[in-house]
Amino acid sequence: MPWRRSFQVINLVLLFAKFENEKVSSNIMAAVQRYGIAHPVVNDSEAVLWKTLEITCWPTLLILGPDRKPVFVIIGEGHRDVLFRYVDCALTFYKNRIIPRPLPLFPKNSEVFQSQLLFPGKICIIECECVEVPTVSGGPKQDSTYLAIADTGHHRILITSLQGEIKVTVGGEAPGWKEGSYATAQFHSPQGIAFLPPCYLYVADTGNHSVRLVNLKSKEVNTVAGKGVQGTDKEGGQLGTEQPLASPWDVCLAHSSNSDDPDLLIIANAGTHQIWGLALRDLTWWKKMHLEAGRCLRLAGSGAEENRNNSYPAKAAFAQPSGISCGVLQSPSADYLLFVADSESSSIRQINLKDGSVKALVGGGKDPMDLFCFGDQDNNSNPKGAVLLQHPLGVAWSTISQILYVADSYNHKIKLVNPLTKVCSTYLGNGKPGFADGGSEDEIQFNEPGGLCIHEEQRILYVADTNNHCIRKVDLVRSVTETLKISVKLSAEETQTLISNTVPSFEVSATLAPRSSNFNWTVKFHCADQQWKWSDDAPHSWKITHIEGLTATDKMGHIQDSLMKIDLLCGSLQGSNGPNNYVQVQADLFLCAIKSGVCKKKSVIIRLNFVLNENTEVAESKIQHEFDINAD
Repeated sequence: MPWRRSFQVINLVLLFAKFENEKVSSNIMAAVQRYGIAHPVVNDSEAVLWKTLEITCWPTLLILGPDRKPVFVIIGEGHRDVLFRYVDCALTFYKNRIIPRPLPLFPKNSEVFQSQLLFPGKICIIECECVEVPTVSGGPKQDSTYLAIADTGHHRILITSLQGEIKVTVGGEAPGWKEGSYATAQFHSPQGIAFLPPCYLYVADTGNHSVRLVNLKSKEVNTVAGKGVQGTDKEGGQLGTEQPLASPWDVCLAHSSNSDDPDLLIIANAGTHQIWGLALRDLTWWKKMHLEAGRCLRLAGSGAEENRNNSYPAKAAFAQPSGISCGVLQSPSADYLLFVADSESSSIRQINLKDGSVKALVGGGKDPMDLFCFGDQDNNSNPKGAVLLQHPLGVAWSTISQILYVADSYNHKIKLVNPLTKVCSTYLGNGKPGFADGGSEDEIQFNEPGGLCIHEEQRILYVADTNNHCIRKVDLVRSVTETLKISVKLSAEETQTLISNTVPSFEVSATLAPRSSNFNWTVKFHCADQQWKWSDDAPHSWKITHIEGLTATDKMGHIQDSLMKIDLLCGSLQGSNGPNNYVQVQADLFLCAIKSGVCKKKSVIIRLNFVLNENTEVAESKIQHEFDINAD
C-alpha cells in the first residue's frame, strides 16, 4: 500500500488495559520497546478516551478523518484487508484536505539496556556434545550441559555455558525468516525452546508463525512447521511446512503411549488459542488418532478464546496458551500430563496426555467466558480457597519434587503448585516489579518473568526475567536467587581484529599524570549542518564498545542536553604507557530536518587515547571535547 510510507495516515494505539499490570506506563513502555512499536501509544488507564469514542471491546479499529470525526469502525480480529480498502477510499475522498508530512515522534524515556540480552522469553537445559569444538586429546573434558536462551528482542538463540559464557549464537539481531547456517539464519521474536537428544533444538519462532529446527551437529537451521505468515486454520492435518500456524509461543516434547522416547512436539499455538502437535515419526495419539511423521494437527482447543474445560479435547477452549510443560505424576497413579499456562484466562490448566481430557488446576474463573478473573491470591493457608493469578506465561515441572513452578508474570512472582492438592503458594518475588537478588521472598524482585527451566541434578531453577533483560538463577535447596552473567569471551586476536576493522569518526588524545586516579570525560555535540537541528526529545545514547588499560563506572548511558558524560577509573594505567590505553564509544544521535521535520539517526565512533607523562604535574579530573556532527 503506497500510503503506508506517504505520511498521509497516522497510526495511534489507544490502550485501555485489561490487566492491572498493563495500566502502568513503564510496563507499557517496555512492551512498546519489546515489539518494536514506532507509532504513538496512549495509556488510557481510566478509560476516558475509550468512553468518549464509545468503544465497547478489544480490538476496535477506528478510522478518523482530517476533521477528527469517525469515518469507519471495525470490531474484532482478521479485518486487515477491509481496513486497507477503507483507508484507500478515505484517502481518495479527503485527498485535497491532507498535507502529507511526517511527525517527529520519538519514545520518551527510552531505556538503555546494559545487557547482552533483550527481553529474553524462554529457556531450556540441553545436553549435547556438538555445541563446541572438542578439546585436543589429553585435555580436560568439556562439560556438555548448556543453557539455551531465546533472546527474543535480538531475534536470536544463544547457547551458553551454565556459567553464562556465550558459546553459540544462532541468528542475527535483525528479524527475518531465513534458513541456513548459524550466521545466515534469521528468526522473528523467538520464544519457546525444546531440546531433543542428541543434537536437535526446536524453536517456536513466534513472529514468523513457524517452528524451526536447529541442528547443533550440522550447525544449520530449517523450518519444520508453519509458512512464515499467520494462519487461521483451527484443524490442521497438513505436512509441517504446508501447515499455517499462528503465533506459536512455546514447545515441549512428549511421547505417545507406544513409545518411551519423544515422538511428538507439542506446540502452544497462542494465536488460535489451541494446543497443536507435530509428529516426529509415525505414531498413534489419543488411542485412535494416527499421525504421519512430519504432519501437524490440532490436539486440543476449539479455537474459541475461552476458559473451557471438557473431557473431549476438541470441545475444550483456551485463551492464548503461552507456556507448556510435560510431567508424570508418580502417585496415586502415573498420570501423564501437559501443564498449560493459559495467559489470558490467568489460569493453569492440565491436559491428560492419555485421553485428552482438559481440567482446571489453579486460577481463572468458573464461568468459561469470564477472562477477567485475575489477581494475586494464594491458597496455601486455605487449600479450599480460590487461587488468582495474573497473566502467567511460563511453567516448569520438577520430576524430583513433583511440583509445578509457575511464572506468574504480571504479578512478578514465581509460584509453586501441587497438582495433587491444588495448593498454590508464592515461592519468590514480593509482587513489585524490580530487580533484586537475595535469599528472602520479601527482597527478591522480578519484572515480568516469562520462562522457566529446571536443572534437576543441580537443583537449579533458571528464570527468564524478561523485562530485566537477564537470566536469574535460583538455588532450589537454599532458595537463594542470583543473576547469571551473560558474557562473550573473545581471544586477544579476535579483539584486535574487531578493533582494527572499526574506523573511528573522531580520534582524540589526553595526557595524564602518573598520580591520576579517576576523571570525567565530557563530550559536547553540535549540529554543524544548517539544514538540521539537534532533536531534544529523542533517546540519544552512548555505549562503550572497547576499553583497554582502564575501567568505566558505566558501560552505556543517555546523552542529555547534547552532553555525553563518562566517568573513568585509570588506576590500572599506573606505570604503563603506549598506544593501547584507550576507550572507544559509539554514540547514537538523532537530528531533525528544520524544514520538513524528518528525523534521522546518526551513529558516530569516538576513540580517546591516553598517554602517561612523568613530567605532567597536574592530575586532570576532567577531560572535555566538542564535536560537530553532520547529518550525512
